[in-house]
Amino acid sequence: MTAHATPAEVAAAFIDAFSRRDMEAVARCVTEDVIFESPRTRLTGAGPVLAAVGEFAQAVTGVRVLAVVGDGERAVITYDMETVPFGTVRAADYLVVRGGRITSDSLVFDPHALQPRGAEDSR
Repeated sequence: MTAHATPAEVAAAFIDAFSRRDMEAVARCVTEDVIFESPRTRLTGAGPVLAAVGEFAQAVTGVRVLAVVGDGERAVITYDMETVPFGTVRAADYLVVRGGRITSDSLVFDPHALQPRGAEDSR
C-alpha cells in the first residue's frame, strides 16, 4: 500500500489479499506493531497477527465484500466469508490506518458461527 491510500482503499486491499491467501500483500497492509482484536483473541505485532490471519485464511474459499466506508484515519469493511468448515460467516473489520497501513484491526463476528456446520448447539 502507498502512504496516500485512503483507509477505505487499505481495507479493501487487506480483505482482497486475505481472500486470495496472499500473505505478502496482507503484510504490506499492516504496521509492525499492529494490534488485532476479535471475539476469540487479542494479538500484538505483525508476526503473530499474520500467522493467525494466514491460518484462518486456509479455511476461506471466498469473500464477498458488502460495504466499505472510511474517513481520514478509519475504515469499516463488512463482508461474507465462505468457509469450508463453517459455511458463511458475516464479519466486519474496524480498522485504524496511518500512513497507508493498518495499525489496529478490531474484527467483529458471531463466535457461534465458528462451529462446524451440522454441529449441535451445546448452549
